[in-house]
Amino acid sequence: MGGRGGRPLGLGPVFAYEWITSTRRWQGYALRSSFVLALLVALTVVWRGRMRGLDETSLRDLARLGESFYLGVTGTQLTLVLLAAPAATAGAICLDRARGTLAHLLVTDLTDREIVLGKLAARLVPVLGLVGGTLPVLAILTLMGGVDPDALLAATAVTLGVAALGCGLALAFSLWAGKTHEALLGTYAVWGLWLLAVPILTRLNGVTGLSLPVPPRESDPFYLAFAPYWYPGRVGWNEYLGFLGATWAASALIAAAAVVRLRPVALRDGGPRPGLSPRVARRAAELARALDPTRRLPGPSLDGNPVFWREWHRNRPSPWARAVVGGYVMLAAAFSVLAVASGSWMLAVFVNGLQVSVGLLILGVTASTSLAEERVRGSLDVLMTTPMTTRQIVFGKWLGSFRAAPLLAVLPCAVVLGCGRGGAWRWAGAALMAVYVVGCGAAVTSLGLASATWCPRLGRAVGLTVAAYVLVTVGWLFLVIATMSPEPYGISVISASPFYGPVAVTVESCRPTERGSHSLAVFLWGVAYAAVAAVLLASTLAGFNTCLGRVETGLAWYGRRGRRRLNRGRVEPVAGLKYGEW
Repeated sequence: MGGRGGRPLGLGPVFAYEWITSTRRWQGYALRSSFVLALLVALTVVWRGRMRGLDETSLRDLARLGESFYLGVTGTQLTLVLLAAPAATAGAICLDRARGTLAHLLVTDLTDREIVLGKLAARLVPVLGLVGGTLPVLAILTLMGGVDPDALLAATAVTLGVAALGCGLALAFSLWAGKTHEALLGTYAVWGLWLLAVPILTRLNGVTGLSLPVPPRESDPFYLAFAPYWYPGRVGWNEYLGFLGATWAASALIAAAAVVRLRPVALRDGGPRPGLSPRVARRAAELARALDPTRRLPGPSLDGNPVFWREWHRNRPSPWARAVVGGYVMLAAAFSVLAVASGSWMLAVFVNGLQVSVGLLILGVTASTSLAEERVRGSLDVLMTTPMTTRQIVFGKWLGSFRAAPLLAVLPCAVVLGCGRGGAWRWAGAALMAVYVVGCGAAVTSLGLASATWCPRLGRAVGLTVAAYVLVTVGWLFLVIATMSPEPYGISVISASPFYGPVAVTVESCRPTERGSHSLAVFLWGVAYAAVAAVLLASTLAGFNTCLGRVETGLAWYGRRGRRRLNRGRVEPVAGLKYGEW
């Protein structure tokens, strides 16, 4: 059988081209090697932490070590695939639409199936290679007796299903969304509704007395991955194969929908779009601007930092992005009110830890795409040809993304104030929560900006940011649990995780039996994150001109007098030149 043009049916030239170009880059090999090396280092750390103080190592100790490491690696890998696989796929089509290369593909004899499936497979294969690279390390643990080979294969099947579904969702949102971060927001919104449906509906039924339908627990990938150890005998291979088949079938249906809608969506680019008339659309935009609560807030001045002023006023969120962010804010506010009204400190702990970690993830994605998208589209070259210094550009980009970080602390501080103990405890807890969240937000913003500066490709920049955030948030959590006991230093050390830090603050502020023994550690972690943010921002400033090919006379750290003194007798600054174009 043959496709159009006499070619055999298959993934097509798009997959061959993108696969060959991606395999020739050293970053993919470095990523897989670094991840496997990190697993081996973590195994060594867990071994030394568990076997410390033991005169003899029994088979039971080896089995417990293998089980602890399996749980940590499986949880970290599953979370990484959930978040990083969509990050690597979200710009597959929307960037080609913005640059105009998708129109060039559509005028060739390539079929829509070859374009869509080729791009999907080219993004999915590296993710599958990353999952396959961890199998030899986890297979070593089966020699210790604590890891069941069937459990290992079952967890791998769950991860493969999640990877396929995540890449398919991100590709579909990349077709319909206008920008990469909007496609990622849509994918993460679907993940949130899927993963949190069971605990949210269960909690609502318990608090309100309703009988809302709850999805089966077998639909949760984390439940399936940990079931052999946490719920032995409840899940069999039928559930695992059913989950794998359902996720791959859903991914196939989503890819088929993207194939069908590829040309109709692409044909709307650059032409009149069906919808409201221009007059009605203008009236609706004026009404939305009048109802915007942030319109009257004081903003930056144009003379202070033009880049920050531009970031403040440009690229207003699209209706799609507004819907996703608005849904997140509404859910966070609703559950915050529910936690305060119920007076349950356990619900308050769950709400604060989840909304802070999810909010910081969205902040990191926004920070990395704010620079990476402009770099891919070419608008950053125009910005770099202006007389503005590199320091103004970098600080303007950083402030434009960081402005959302203080807002992430509003609802957690309100929950602490509403559920906290009387006296100064609640106010101290709210202040500590604000310091910690703002410090983490500064670090995540600097990480996203640094990744976008160092990585020329948008998918890699976003993927690096998400992967680093997952390792700090989830990987550190499992590593400390596997190596340390809660007391006396375990909780203080694990508070470095952006998920557990708000949990520790909420517990010590709202639980009557706690005495605030770990508040100092949480405060120090917040200060440490602020220091990390400063170091990453300084490294971004140092390498910005080199990575982006900007030639600037003088040093950005000097004031006007220093630059004037350095410019004497020298040529005027030339911006936007690449190396080799002199």
